[in-house]
Amino acid sequence: MKIKELLKNETVAVIAAAAAIISCMFVPVTDYVKYIDADIIGILFCLMAVVGGFTENNVFRKLSAAVIGKAKNTRLLAFSLIFTVFFISMFITNDVALIAFVPFTLMVYEKIGKSPVYVIVLETVAANTGSAFTPFGNPQNLLLFAVSEMKASEFFSLTLPITLISLFLLVIAVMLIKKEELTLSENDKEIKLSNTSYIALYAILFVLCILSVFKVMSIIYVLASVCVVVAILQPNVFYKVDYGLLLTFASFFIFVGNLKNIPEVSKFIISALNGHEFECSLVLSQIISNVPAAVMLSGFTENYRELILGTDIGGLGTLIASLASLITYKSYMKSEGAKAGKFMLTFTVTNVIFLAVLTVYAKIFIL
Repeated sequence: MKIKELLKNETVAVIAAAAAIISCMFVPVTDYVKYIDADIIGILFCLMAVVGGFTENNVFRKLSAAVIGKAKNTRLLAFSLIFTVFFISMFITNDVALIAFVPFTLMVYEKIGKSPVYVIVLETVAANTGSAFTPFGNPQNLLLFAVSEMKASEFFSLTLPITLISLFLLVIAVMLIKKEELTLSENDKEIKLSNTSYIALYAILFVLCILSVFKVMSIIYVLASVCVVVAILQPNVFYKVDYGLLLTFASFFIFVGNLKNIPEVSKFIISALNGHEFECSLVLSQIISNVPAAVMLSGFTENYRELILGTDIGGLGTLIASLASLITYKSYMKSEGAKAGKFMLTFTVTNVIFLAVLTVYAKIFIL
């Protein structure tokens, strides 16, 4: 039973590990560990641990309650939730934003007797597009920003247009929601923070994490600080780290490193990618999701601008294009009266529209 649960909950990590192990059979014995970018793994761990600390102390539940506090109608309620997810995902990653807000949204919509499908789908799009703005908003940006050694100004000039177009599209999408008056109970609005002193310390650690992303501070010192503080304050926060994601990254680093050492394979991939990085990363994201696509393709090209755009925009489309989208789907399917067909139709239509518009815009005005 445990093996089945592992395969179900960590499918990508298991496949990545299997790919890494199999690829090792075709490459002479080398120091496989050297393939792994320890800095990226360390930064990811620190960010997830710190965000886990915020979650443990009800920061995001408090924020969720605050944003709906003044919602007088259904459109304003949706607007508050969707755009909070959009902006907060830039700092806490798309995955965490959805983990924090989707269950809360489902609870609120159940109480007001409205279908949450359209709203949680837009929250998912908001998380995937909003997180694309910053180097630390999602795992693929973190990786590509690091390996490209791109200047912050260059990175933001690349992602800002896509972010603004996404924001504009989300506004239009929200305006399609019918405006109906509603009244929320005080219990839905009042949630207390657990420990403000701990939150302050986690906030300091979060700043240190950001400094390490921009290479202002060594990740070694940040990692040590995070581990010591979490171990002393709230050791259970370590359980909130997504170790499956860390394993996925490490495995793909080894897999790609091995492929690069197989001349025929390496030559073929480089040839296929050359001049088509945007298209390849976008399409591959639809099949294996954008994080594995970024890790895999970054080892065979230095056209990182195209990869960043391809994997960020490629997070839209299929349900697995961004694994963050599965968080929404799984949460919704656990809710009372969940309709898989309705969700998939709404999700697919909405995502395809956003994907098409952003792809055309990127091809015409950015690439």
